[in-house]
Amino acid sequence: MELLDDLLRLCAAAGAEPEVHHGPPGRRGGWERAPMVLVGDDAAARCRGAGRRKGVMLVGRDQDDPDVWRRAVEIGAEYVLRLPDSESWLVDQIANAAEGVGRPAFTVGVMGGRGGSGASTLACALAVSAARSGRRTMLIDGDPLGGGIDVLLGGERAEGMRWPDFAQSKGR
Repeated sequence: MELLDDLLRLCAAAGAEPEVHHGPPGRRGGWERAPMVLVGDDAAARCRGAGRRKGVMLVGRDQDDPDVWRRAVEIGAEYVLRLPDSESWLVDQIANAAEGVGRPAFTVGVMGGRGGSGASTLACALAVSAARSGRRTMLIDGDPLGGGIDVLLGGERAEGMRWPDFAQSKGR
């Protein structure tokens, strides 16, 4: 089985739809935009001279090739991976990239000094304002003794999971 077939299988296992390029990376396009770039060891020479970027991984099978590190430096790879040894780690990385995990996020924490200080109201207002401005928003009520953000937002009857449901879940 060819290396490309293995990488396509790993992408499918991670739930990702890869963009495959057989030539050198273009000036504009997938090389810059992709959250991750997997370069087959057999194709590393075609990627020489591509702009430096984060998320480049050189993937191959030959465990004993001393020149692999030279090729990795030439293409600016952050990681050198050998299959099949690195498969499970690589599937996790592909899934994270496909799901957007690891991207920088603006985070705001709101904590009240005591009950009734308005921290929940302020947190809701910030989250609603951010969502209305087009930002991906997550509001978490971390107070186990509080009334619940869903009540404050009028969503106590809305369908969906609550903390007890998440406590029983496992996996990604």
